[in-house]
Amino acid sequence: MFSSVAHLARANPFNAPHLQLVQDGLAGPRSSPDGPPGPPRRTRNLAAAAVEEYSCEYGSMKFYALCGFGGVLSCGLHTAVVPLDLVKCRMQVDPNKYKGIFNGFSITLKEDGVRGLAKGWAPTFIGYSLQGLCKFGFYEVFKVLYSNMLGEVCN
Repeated sequence: MFSSVAHLARANPFNAPHLQLVQDGLAGPRSSPDGPPGPPRRTRNLAAAAVEEYSCEYGSMKFYALCGFGGVLSCGLHTAVVPLDLVKCRMQVDPNKYKGIFNGFSITLKEDGVRGLAKGWAPTFIGYSLQGLCKFGFYEVFKVLYSNMLGEVCN
């Protein structure tokens, strides 16, 4: 049973510590300290796509703006769960009326319609977007600022 698992572990493309394509001296037969030499190790041929140089310099204003924009996107998308959050809050406020998630959704749809599920989306979007902007954008700004104050190179 374990021999097949061991074979799969040896065939794993990530078994080399630094993901080396070919290691010197390992192309021939393998020998283990526990037993006889194993089958010869086959070389791996991996292909990589060419990467274009990105025109955003680390620490530039464009870099900080992109970090902030990434924060706005990642945190602002929390707005998608506003209907679930709305029903959860209503269940907490009135547990007798809203007995469960599905019951809460059906009651909200009956009383307020589909638009009722979107109550509170604007403050949620603004709040979480500003939080993401500050969290991701200002983190990079202060990381560079404080590392420069300490005399460290931050790259």
